[in-house]
Amino acid sequence: MVTSSKIAKVASVKGKPAGSRKEKAAATRRRMLDAAYRLFCDQGYRATTMEAIAAEAGVAVQTLYFTFHTKDELLQQVHDRTVLGDEGLPPQLQPWYREALDEPDVTRALEMIVDGTQQIFARVAPMLPVFHTVAGEPAGEVWVRGEQLRADGYDALLQALERKHPLRTGLRHAAARDILFVVLGPETYRAFVHERHWTVARWIRWIVAVLASDLFGIDYVAGP
Repeated sequence: MVTSSKIAKVASVKGKPAGSRKEKAAATRRRMLDAAYRLFCDQGYRATTMEAIAAEAGVAVQTLYFTFHTKDELLQQVHDRTVLGDEGLPPQLQPWYREALDEPDVTRALEMIVDGTQQIFARVAPMLPVFHTVAGEPAGEVWVRGEQLRADGYDALLQALERKHPLRTGLRHAAARDILFVVLGPETYRAFVHERHWTVARWIRWIVAVLASDLFGIDYVAGP
């Protein structure tokens, strides 16, 4: 007969529940990703070694290689976490996105989309110089794939916005999609917030005004 005490022994090693090992492994993985993100942003991709990342994370370099295998794969995982956050959810599944789709007023929906997106750009913007330096190399494909996913997501987003309000007269969907992709992008965020020192609130107001006008012909007035 299998008793509860036997089950407890199977589920633990030296008194520690099996779940705690998974939690420890997950915490170590996050620490390695955080270390890689900091060093990539501070030193660049080429100058950052796997040994330096391991030292920053407080792990053996073998642990880093065992978990991520290659530096390029580590960069991919850093990028994914930067975009998806700790929850690991794509933007389309995050609460702010779903709430924006449910909002009937297109300008209010734009406010919600831009506010939610800037939270992602705040993490992505420091990584942009990294991807600029590896453009055309295998490591640069991480950014190319990510931007294609963003383009596809924006196409679906624009279709949802068009159901709330028609595009301005003469503007075709493809051109509107290009405007949305460029204006609401991490490069624009970095240029204004990081380089020109705009506040995030000012950037949000400006982006919403541009999109409301250029996409839908609406004169946007920010609320109080």
